[in-house]
Amino acid sequence: MRLALVANLVKMQIFMNTKQRIVDEIENTSEEVLSEVLNFLLFLKAKEDKEDLEDAKAALEEAVAVGTISLNQLKRELGL
Repeated sequence: MRLALVANLVKMQIFMNTKQRIVDEIENTSEEVLSEVLNFLLFLKAKEDKEDLEDAKAALEEAVAVGTISLNQLKRELGL
């Protein structure tokens, strides 16, 4: 029981402290490396935004190709 509790605490610490660990590492990192880290973070965020945009575009293309239904019809189909 005690071992399971310790394991759970370790898991929580890892997941809950990711942001704090990054902040701690930033304190001891050169400006050159921080610049690269910032560029990488911005790249990841842009990639995520691009994927969201592609998903929205695909949904719009599907709506144009297949057509749309009214909100009332959608509610009926969902049983609302």
